[in-house]
Formats: sequence, structure tokens, C-alpha cells
Amino acid sequence: MVSMLTLVFDLPIHTAVGTALAAMVFTTISGSISHFREGNVVVKPGVLLGLGGMIGAIAGADLSQSIPEHILQPAAGAALLFLAFLVWLRMRLSSRIISLQEGDPVEISRKQVMVGGSAGFLGGVASAFFGVGMAPFVQLTLLTVLRLPLIQALGTTMLALCFISASGSLALASYGAVSMVHMVGVTIGMTLGSYVGAKFTRRAPRWLLRFAVVAVPFFGGLSLIIW
Repeated sequence: MVSMLTLVFDLPIHTAVGTALAAMVFTTISGSISHFREGNVVVKPGVLLGLGGMIGAIAGADLSQSIPEHILQPAAGAALLFLAFLVWLRMRLSSRIISLQEGDPVEISRKQVMVGGSAGFLGGVASAFFGVGMAPFVQLTLLTVLRLPLIQALGTTMLALCFISASGSLALASYGAVSMVHMVGVTIGMTLGSYVGAKFTRRAPRWLLRFAVVAVPFFGGLSLIIW
């Protein structure tokens, strides 16, 4: 969405970041509700990463204001490409990672709390700083650290992003980096899309989900760098 707002609607990168995060508040809430009803959300890990992300998003919003646009835009693209690589690598190593089965209790150790909270903080910083959707990073943490199955990792990520988007957008709005007109249009389209998408997550073939998790950040990052 940041790529679209920047390249198609010609918004400054800082404003595009704030607008996209503000719209994500509504879309992630809608998507989380839908995922929860489908049984795709594990609440404790989602809240854990989300709280860390709230703090990180405030810090990222403050840091981003001092970065020139001509540097921030390609940096955001590079961050997205790196995330796509991390998710691709996880998929390649999936046979070596033992995941929980759906319905198994999720026991969170003290070490996992520290790692999950730190990952949420870094995800929040990057979301508000680069403007990149940190869903792949959060998903990777849930898949590898907490060993959630792919379906539940997708739904739980949506819950964590509720906290990150709310905190980051409020921080950026305090700098005037939110376009209300664009936010309304983005919110309507993405809210409908995320609700429908959550309905099809459990029904979609696994290969399609794996492809989409890598392809979305890859093409979004490439567009920011090229254009």
C-alpha cells in the first residue's frame, strides 16, 4: 500500500507511511475478527508481539522524521526485499522446523517472551520508520520461535499488527504525516479485502499461501526501488 500511495498517488513517502498505517488500524481489526472466527488466531503470542510493536512503532515514527525522502523510499524497498528473502528461507528450511499441530496448547517460555517482545519491538520500529508491512517479519517469528502452524501464524500476525498500526499511525499523525482523504479510500478497500481474504485463508492451497507470503513483499519492495 505504501508503494501504491507513493508511486500512483504521488504522496511523499512520510505521508504514505502514516496514511497506510492509519488505514491498517481498521483493516487489521476487521481481519483479526474474521481470522478469530475461523480459528486462526492464538491470542497470547499475538498480544505479546503487539505490545512490543506498540513501543517500537513510536520510536520508529520519531526516527523517520529526520530521514530525507530520497533515502527513505529505496531503504523501504530494500527492507521489503530482505523480508521476502527471510520468509523464502524459512520456507526452504520448513522441513527442519517442527511446528505445533493446530489445536495444541501454546506454551510460552521466558526466553520466548523476550525474543517475541524484541521481535515485536523491531517490527514496530520498521513499520513506522520504513513504512513496510512487517507481516512477513512477524510471521517468521511466530513460525520459527513459537512454532505456530502457517495458518495460525497468518491470523495471529493480523492481531499483532492491530497494536503496531494503531501506535505507529497516532505517532505519525502527530507530525501531520497522514492524508485523511487517502486514508478513507484505502481503509474501505483494504477492510473489505482483508475480511474476504481471511475467509479464504483456511481454504486456500498451502502452496498458494507460501507463494503469496514471499511475493507480496518482494514485488512491493522492487517497485519502491525501481520507481
